[in-house]
Amino acid sequence: MTAPEINNPRSWKGRALAGDWAVSLKLDGVRAIWGEEGWVSRANKPLHNLPPWRDGQPRDCEVFVNNFRDTIRATRTKCLKRDTPPITRQHLYGLAPLDPRLHWGTLTNPTAANIRAMLGRANALNYEGIVLRQGDQWIKVKPTETHDVLITSVSEGTGKHRGRLGFVTTARGAVGAGFTDSEREILWAEANAGRLVGQVIEVTCMQLTDHGNFRHPVFIRMRPDKLIDGTT
Repeated sequence: MTAPEINNPRSWKGRALAGDWAVSLKLDGVRAIWGEEGWVSRANKPLHNLPPWRDGQPRDCEVFVNNFRDTIRATRTKCLKRDTPPITRQHLYGLAPLDPRLHWGTLTNPTAANIRAMLGRANALNYEGIVLRQGDQWIKVKPTETHDVLITSVSEGTGKHRGRLGFVTTARGAVGAGFTDSEREILWAEANAGRLVGQVIEVTCMQLTDHGNFRHPVFIRMRPDKLIDGTT
């Protein structure tokens, strides 16, 4: 048995779209793909406690159990514990083909305002976002938050980023995405000169965790106009 071909949606760029788009609700869960080794994540890491795949069931699913935290606990716990949330077939939502529970109508030639309005309605119902589908083209639309945070430490990169900035650490967690190669080189030189720690950066993220840490943070820009406490 070979693994199904996975469609990874691209992020919406905030622009109007042309044509007819099917709208599906986006759960804040864990992507699960059934292959020769059983259920695995997109990173090919094993997922546990899921019911085995059976004929007629989608092999590309989103697992969602109550909330993101419970879903992670349920799928990453190798040996069941008394408080491990159970996963039933009802917790598996097909992405290809799409589970009818996630289908949410269509949009034709949607403007940016149309898309944001649809996203707002989905968020109000506690969904993570929406996915716009036009054939094999999928576009994910999620809310983002922007935060100004202080750099508390820096780390050198590995692999192709060796000798330049890998990531910075802040009070809300590490930030390693969003830097261009040029920015990594410039900021690493600043770090080696002792001038990067203590500076403020602007970071966008999907949201904050219950503990106040970033989820999916992306570096936007340096904020030399901000003081240490984040005020202008």
